[in-house]
Amino acid sequence: MNRFLLGMMLGLAGCGTSSTKTDNQPESATIAAPFKLPYDLQSPDDDVTLPKALEEISGLTYYKDGQLLCVQDEEAVVYVYDSRKKKVVKDFGFGGYGDFEGIEYVNGEVYVLESNGNLFRFKPESTQIGRTKTDLPAKTEVEGLGYDPKTKRLLLAVKNGGSASSDKAVYSFDLLNRAVFKDMQLNDEQLNGAGIDPKTYKPSGIAVHPITGEWYILTSAGKRLVITNRQAKITYSESLDPKRFRQPEGICFAPNGDLFIASEGDGKKGYLMRFAYKK
Repeated sequence: MNRFLLGMMLGLAGCGTSSTKTDNQPESATIAAPFKLPYDLQSPDDDVTLPKALEEISGLTYYKDGQLLCVQDEEAVVYVYDSRKKKVVKDFGFGGYGDFEGIEYVNGEVYVLESNGNLFRFKPESTQIGRTKTDLPAKTEVEGLGYDPKTKRLLLAVKNGGSASSDKAVYSFDLLNRAVFKDMQLNDEQLNGAGIDPKTYKPSGIAVHPITGEWYILTSAGKRLVITNRQAKITYSESLDPKRFRQPEGICFAPNGDLFIASEGDGKKGYLMRFAYKK
């Protein structure tokens, strides 16, 4: 695939597909105006244990009314979780084995992210599986997949950068042009100003709030929720209770704003929490 040159998000692209562009840079090294989180992360409205197959749950996405799609680290299987029945009601495979770190359901298609940046694409229960190499910088490890309906791009959150230019970055994959952009990169000064240890800022999940458009970034290593706007400004940050959030890996929203966070079992069964949206 040809490559785009690094540039701003709305800049003109060169010829080709699957390349990288720089979009937004951090605006500030401090947290913006006071922000009230519309969720009580100390008191989930639902807290359910997942079946053994999802002990290592690594990603989830809203599917349809009352249902989520989930993946786990090693097996190419999508699990349909019914949040009302509180159980897995169906599953379907899409390949063999890999290191699967995120899942998104967009416009009738499922996208599953591998840690190396490769994307699988297919319709639920279909045997026709597409696979796209996103051409992220070498040795970049991603561990979060989201979708921004405003830009119509998938978001790929970097856990470990292969270089300084890809560390602490969020890339996006344009579904129409099959091109990769660098949408955001937080720097150490900004993280320190927000009270976040840069060494522990290793995103494990990312989701876009369906009502406010803010980016919610989950970090498992640092046990923290970080919220930014599209201009790469941190608007909120909250540490997570390690007893409640043993190994948070997946995050998504229902259309009404309810927040779901999934955690690996860390030696026990995985579990899923729902936090009601409080306007």
